[in-house]
Amino acid sequence: MCRRLMYLILLMVLFAGVANAQFITSVAHRNTDTDAPEDPQIAPDPLAENSVTFVDRTHVYADIPEFIIGAQYVILANDNKNMSAYELDLTFGMKATLYVFVDNRMGGAAGGKGVNPNIDGMGWLTDMGFVDTGEDIGIDESFDGDIDQYFSIFSLAVDVGTVTIHGNTEGHGGNMLGVAALGPKYSAYYPVPEDGGMNPATWVSLAWTAGDTAATHDVYFSDNFDDVNDGTGDAYRGNQTNTDFLAGFTDFPFPDGLVPGATYYWRIDEIEADGTTLYRGNVWSFTVPPKTAYAPIPADGAELVDLDVRLTWTPGFGAKIHYVSFGENFDDVNNAVQGTSSGTASFNPGPLQLAKTYYWRVDEFEGPLTHRGEVWSFTTEGAVSGPNPANGAVNVSPTQILTWDAGAVAASHEVYFGMDADAVKNATKGSPEYKGPKALGEESYDPGKLMLNTAYYWRIDEVNGTNPDSPWAGNVWSFTTGDFFVIDDFEAYNADDNQIWFAWHDGLGAGVPGVEPYVPGNGTGAAVGDETTASYTEETIVHSGGSQSMPYSYDNNKQGFARYSEAELTLSAVRDWTAEGVAELSIWFRGNPASVGSFIEGPVGTYTMTSTGADIWNAADQFHYAFKTLTGVGSIVAKVLSVDNTDPWAKAGVMIRETLGAGSKFAAVYITPGNGCRFQARSDTEIAATSDSGVVTTEQTAIVAPYWVKLERDFAGNFRGFYSANGSTWTPMAWNPQNISMSSTVYIGLAVTSHNNNAVCQVQFSNVTTTGNVTGQWMNQDIGIVSNDAEPLYVAVSNSTGNPAVVIHNDAAAANINVWTEWVIPLSAFADQGINLANVDRIAIGLGTRGNVTTSGGKGKMYIDDIRLYRSR
Repeated sequence: MCRRLMYLILLMVLFAGVANAQFITSVAHRNTDTDAPEDPQIAPDPLAENSVTFVDRTHVYADIPEFIIGAQYVILANDNKNMSAYELDLTFGMKATLYVFVDNRMGGAAGGKGVNPNIDGMGWLTDMGFVDTGEDIGIDESFDGDIDQYFSIFSLAVDVGTVTIHGNTEGHGGNMLGVAALGPKYSAYYPVPEDGGMNPATWVSLAWTAGDTAATHDVYFSDNFDDVNDGTGDAYRGNQTNTDFLAGFTDFPFPDGLVPGATYYWRIDEIEADGTTLYRGNVWSFTVPPKTAYAPIPADGAELVDLDVRLTWTPGFGAKIHYVSFGENFDDVNNAVQGTSSGTASFNPGPLQLAKTYYWRVDEFEGPLTHRGEVWSFTTEGAVSGPNPANGAVNVSPTQILTWDAGAVAASHEVYFGMDADAVKNATKGSPEYKGPKALGEESYDPGKLMLNTAYYWRIDEVNGTNPDSPWAGNVWSFTTGDFFVIDDFEAYNADDNQIWFAWHDGLGAGVPGVEPYVPGNGTGAAVGDETTASYTEETIVHSGGSQSMPYSYDNNKQGFARYSEAELTLSAVRDWTAEGVAELSIWFRGNPASVGSFIEGPVGTYTMTSTGADIWNAADQFHYAFKTLTGVGSIVAKVLSVDNTDPWAKAGVMIRETLGAGSKFAAVYITPGNGCRFQARSDTEIAATSDSGVVTTEQTAIVAPYWVKLERDFAGNFRGFYSANGSTWTPMAWNPQNISMSSTVYIGLAVTSHNNNAVCQVQFSNVTTTGNVTGQWMNQDIGIVSNDAEPLYVAVSNSTGNPAVVIHNDAAAANINVWTEWVIPLSAFADQGINLANVDRIAIGLGTRGNVTTSGGKGKMYIDDIRLYRSR
């Protein structure tokens, strides 16, 4: 029950050893096509797989070359693909390597990875000295895991200053272009063999690409990771000028040859010409293939395998003949002297039976030696599968309910469970490990409270009395419990019969009065859950290792509710908080930073505003807004005295906005630190904003504060922007007019965004005047910026009777901590308040002062996860 990115332009910056370094200090594009006015904007996060590609599309990056992963990048518009006169200005604050990505379909080429595009319409590319790197980058247009197109990557070393990139003068509208920038590489890179790869020989020739400033190289090589990482033992192999290194030969390291199946580690430290400046390299590794067969298909332990499967594997190093042993019994296969010979690395076991586990072994003959393989297994389709917890799982809750997926052959199930693997494997219905039958549709078993740090084993047999092959014995699965009891990890909640608000009772309650299940609200300002997700929980902001957490909104100034917020869970399974010596309650939480947005008048007629915020752009804005209401036609004038340069696209100016929602329609005229005076708007709710970039004048882009701006709305819904050096002689914006249908009554005021979530932008305005039916006092608030008010965070623990014991977090601003943080509370803190730890009935999490019904407080949103009981740590 429910309650309640044709031109692709990418700019990336990466400095070896320094994350997200700033090489490009500003970007701006110039063209005459008004169809694609979107401005470039620096992405808030470093480049990674599935990073958003375009301002105006939902394409994402995929198959990204390793050397640019983690880079800073700038997002532009896919619509720019049709602009043959396109120009993009890139200003560099330090030396870097500039890359241009050219669609492999450019000029009508076939496209695809490794295909050379036709760059006849891009003469500027070779004229500037760009060189083809031989690397490609891909684009996933539908965010479905499929790469729809690839781009060839060209490179050019650039210096401090501005570089201009052009378009494809032949105007191939179906093709795209992109650019990127990387800083100097000081560490060694491009290892051969590749890191983590296989070296198919008992000798190796290591090679690497030297760092840009390296004169010599310190080489470390060993079969011991710690020796290479720490520079200990005999791992140091000396300093050299060449970029290759041999091992596995006489008079070289490992003179008797590398060992098949062994992993080797190496590191290159780059030394500059002064002999002292050193850039430490990463530890790389490679493995020599073993003499035994490996990488079986199906994988060892695979389930639901086709009955006509053909077995394959990767041959052992030097193998000439393969001997395959196959059967239904582990011991028979394990004890087989010699299997069926095969000259290829494949074996056809013949027709197999449903719901049966098979075992196989491949022995590799290299002459004269035979190398015995491991015994592998797989289970055919029809068998029981999908164990939860997964086979081999660790840190499993001691109150875990075991579940599985019924096999196609099953009419019912037989459950076996115990602490001895062999006993469970060999158990019959007369054994103590037999836990009874389960009907089809009841694929679960509750073993009760288990011991901490203990391994358990279980087996499910499928039964069907009409089939002579019944029962089908299942594989033995295992799991190990963690060193904690789970109060709640929030993983089990869903949108069906286990909705979070029926367990965690909040101020809203759940259900419909008189209709079961129904839970009345507790009268506080707490609201847990999220009706927009598939599980009604938080599915993105989760503590490490999980997939769900509890979103918790608090509002301690909510009309008709108490002035504190609390959500409470009634305990069932984990009530004894003395079991196995547990001594600590652990709660992981995460909040949001405090708002820094402000609006202050002083002296009279001068206003100081502050804000963070990613931008006023895309489909949702992040900024601070000071506003009044306007009904009908009207205008607003302001002198922007100063704007902090938190970003070239920080914005301060006048705005008319339909609503206070982040995706509202708006029109605005701003002064920016690096891009002049600009006119921007959103013509419909929750769509990408647009701007005057296609028609902006040189005069406009040269404007800096202090300067005057004006915005007006007429009867027809036309918005016009103006700028002035003196507040009396006004110049119309080149983009005038913009017609935007808004409600009669709108919000009119002053807007500020930092264009940088990590910096506070301070702005000063003066001479603010309005015309029209403008009413109300100045109001101000953050728009689209998530923030929390600081309220005390507390935990209350109760027995079935008596008052709860309350422990308050020692950081009064805990709600403003925006990283996952563990709160550890000694259980003695509750016992000292009279709580019987052997029978804990309820746990509540609150914000504010518990019991407060008079003094108003703040509001915000928290995330709670992994509530556990530990022994002393």
